[in-house]
Amino acid sequence: MKHTFFQQTFFGYVAVAAAVIALMSAVFFVAVRASISSWNADRKEDFETILEPVIAQSYRLAGELSPDHMERALNPYLTDSFYIYIFDMEGNPVLLIEDGKRVTQQEVEAHSGALSSFIAFNPPAEIYDGTQVIAYLLVDNIDFLAYKANRIFLSTMEKALAIGGTGAILCILILSLTSASALSRKTSAISDSIVSFSPDKETPLPENTGFEEFDRITQSVQMLRQRLRAEANLRRQWMQDISHDLRTPITAVQMQLEGIADGVLQPTPERLHTLFSELKHIERLVCNLQDLSRFESPEMQITPLPVQPELFLSNLYDRFSYAAGIKQIQFSCTAQPDTQGHLPQPFNADELLLQRCVSNIIQNALQHTQEHGAVSVTLTQEGSSGARSTVIRITNTGSISESDIPHIFDRLYRGDKSRSTEGNGLGLSIAQAIVALHNGTISVRTLPKTEKDAQRVQFSVHLPS
Repeated sequence: MKHTFFQQTFFGYVAVAAAVIALMSAVFFVAVRASISSWNADRKEDFETILEPVIAQSYRLAGELSPDHMERALNPYLTDSFYIYIFDMEGNPVLLIEDGKRVTQQEVEAHSGALSSFIAFNPPAEIYDGTQVIAYLLVDNIDFLAYKANRIFLSTMEKALAIGGTGAILCILILSLTSASALSRKTSAISDSIVSFSPDKETPLPENTGFEEFDRITQSVQMLRQRLRAEANLRRQWMQDISHDLRTPITAVQMQLEGIADGVLQPTPERLHTLFSELKHIERLVCNLQDLSRFESPEMQITPLPVQPELFLSNLYDRFSYAAGIKQIQFSCTAQPDTQGHLPQPFNADELLLQRCVSNIIQNALQHTQEHGAVSVTLTQEGSSGARSTVIRITNTGSISESDIPHIFDRLYRGDKSRSTEGNGLGLSIAQAIVALHNGTISVRTLPKTEKDAQRVQFSVHLPS
């Protein structure tokens, strides 16, 4: 059975308060019992201290343990609140006094049981005449509650405790009800805002609730709203870009096929080659979208294996040196030593995916580098032996707008708004997804122009060891 937040909070407060009251009552009861026991022990010790010299003096005056003589000597100290038992050296009772009067052994045993058993549980004190033991004394207060004043005191304490406990319970119930109601209202307000909130609609959220946890919830909801709004905008932009990128080649293919079907255009090899190129462009776009979706899927896993830096760079050079030569672009792939002069060592990665990641960046660099420019790929390793990382930097001459840098890895984003350049805006998004699969980072920056070097753009891929 589920309970509301109000119910759980209210009953939680009440349960904690009840436990605290029960614990305090138990502590009070134990403390009172301990105080009574201590009071009785102190009274007994006081009586023994007072009566022992009196009994010893009676013994010296009478020359023996005379019951009558001892009774007269003890008479000034007799009250109805304690008993006095005096025994001789053999343990036989000499004088038994209860409630301020002399009693027989039979009367004592009638309510206390066998006197020998009573003595076994209550060892008597020794009475000395000098250094000689002459008798044994057993004296004790009847009980703390035997005194009327003590009974009144305890009764008053019990009443005060009952009144205080009742008042505390009422206060706790009121405070719990008030606090639980306030918390319930705040949670209901936050819950209603979350249920009714929409990325495209400014639903007001409670602010400054007075509780740090609730404020964090509202802040998280606000951040989620902003993120969903950004995702919604990106999705709309994505659909527009996909529609544009697909519509253009599809329209071109459709128009030319209609022209050929109507006899207006001739199916020449050149025209068929153009149609085939448009279809290949559509195929590449669809494949890239499929790959990006697969790379960004939570189910996507990779198996890193040792990668040889020299072989990795050699494959990149063989793949792009011809295309760079056609555009008269200087292209290089080199392994750079670290600060200690050590060349890069084998590192763990999915080599095929990493080749595609770096290839996409190189292809983008070649596309945006003018003739007689330069594109360089360097691989080095940085950090200590315990936290060493592999860094791949792709640098090309040219520049990139500062407004484009935050969006450079967005899906289907192109700095060329006219979308007249080659590509479909997915290459760098795929590169970023592949780096994320390796738990690495990718970044881009514009290097300042110097006297030696022209302005350059640099992509950096950091892979943990």
